[in-house]
Amino acid sequence: MTTLLSACQTSPFAREPVPEPRYIPTIVLGEAQTLTIMPNRVACASALPMQCLLAKSSKDGSVFQVPYDWIDDFKPSLGTEYIISVRPQIDEAKKSLTGHWTLQNILSQRMVGPL
Repeated sequence: MTTLLSACQTSPFAREPVPEPRYIPTIVLGEAQTLTIMPNRVACASALPMQCLLAKSSKDGSVFQVPYDWIDDFKPSLGTEYIISVRPQIDEAKKSLTGHWTLQNILSQRMVGPL
């Protein structure tokens, strides 16, 4: 019986777990890009329900989703198409894009009828 109880005891030499230090990224801005922001919103392809903007890159014409509030200082109106200059936010330590953007300028905007 004694051996069964001693197996459940913790060793006095065991160390308490130590949490890893909290990672705080250093964000830098990448090269400016021009995006066309479509006038309508779509449901994001994500685990959480949220609205996304559809953005079209002027570089290669690709269309991609940007979560609604992930372009800093940009508050788009539904039904308005925008052409904007933005800079991607980059995690400097990981050398990777964060998915967030910083608005540089609104180059043009126009109201678009119902789609």
